[in-house]
Amino acid sequence: MTDERRLPPEALDAWLAELTAHLGVDDTIAIGTVLDVARDVAHDVARPAAPLSTFVLGLALGRAGLSGDAGAAELDRLAAAVSELAARHTS
Repeated sequence: MTDERRLPPEALDAWLAELTAHLGVDDTIAIGTVLDVARDVAHDVARPAAPLSTFVLGLALGRAGLSGDAGAAELDRLAAAVSELAARHTS
């Protein structure tokens, strides 16, 4: 049985473009980085923790007030910190 509500992977760029335009977000979003964090948290902590963690990641990035290359670097730094914490959670 196919879940018609699921977004096929190839549609992520289109969905992200529509969502960011709708919410007035002008920054480029590193899909792979965000999905990697969600994967790490889902596997190392718990599946329901994944969306919560990516939400908090977004809050932290927004509070940093950075954009462009500095924002991308901060996303990478924050994502690494979340993934590291998730990995320690299972140890």
